[in-house]
Amino acid sequence: MFWAAQEQLPPGTAGVPIFSPVHLCWLLGAAVLACVAAVLFCRAAPNLRQKLLRGISAANLVLLFLRLTLYGTSGVFTPTLYLPFHLCDVMVFLEFLAVFLPQKAKGPLPALCWWLGLPGALFALVTPGETAYPFWNIYYLIFLFLHFFLLLVPLFLVLDGFRPRLRQTLPCFLWLSGIAAAAFFVNRALGSNYLFLSRAPAGSILEPLQKISGPGYLFAMAVLCWAIWMLQHFLFSGCLCLWRNFHSQKEGKTRHDLPSH
Repeated sequence: MFWAAQEQLPPGTAGVPIFSPVHLCWLLGAAVLACVAAVLFCRAAPNLRQKLLRGISAANLVLLFLRLTLYGTSGVFTPTLYLPFHLCDVMVFLEFLAVFLPQKAKGPLPALCWWLGLPGALFALVTPGETAYPFWNIYYLIFLFLHFFLLLVPLFLVLDGFRPRLRQTLPCFLWLSGIAAAAFFVNRALGSNYLFLSRAPAGSILEPLQKISGPGYLFAMAVLCWAIWMLQHFLFSGCLCLWRNFHSQKEGKTRHDLPSH
């Protein structure tokens, strides 16, 4: 069962439902691990930071191709379901380029990692679509680690000096629209559901959105995207403000404690 794809699972196999005890346990563990990784990354030397970023993004690329290879060797691969055309799959390639390209050639890639990669990975972890798999399954574990690493890369980029700006959201939206346009034509040709443009995945945040919006589902997705970005911006700005206040108070206390001459 560890190597079984979804189509090969025995009938009655117990998966990991969203917000089940198993899901909540590994989600909590991932949150703690991300916090520990962020602290260690901040304390690391600049050259070690680059090695960590490159190692994580390269590992994600390996995980993506490993999943495709397993689908192919198990005989279940179909272009309708398993092309790397969902947003998080595309972000694996973009995050890899954002880390490995020279600084002058990166362009909007770090911004794409923050505004597209981070919320996409976060929502995938909170409402995973791989609910049919048991936890101890290679495809489920690949899903978990791939999205966890997708989350770490933009987090580490910010800790390494990249500063997200709200004005970056418009170019990111144009990039997302281009990816969605390509996915739209692929979906029409294959009858697939990449980027969940045709229908919302069960149990995700998009499912109630589609029920409410009906024919305006794609427009509602765009509105949701901007709403998430606004929330992301204000949360980041608030955390940054608290961080600066903490350090200014700490520095003021240090100066106050210095002996006077």
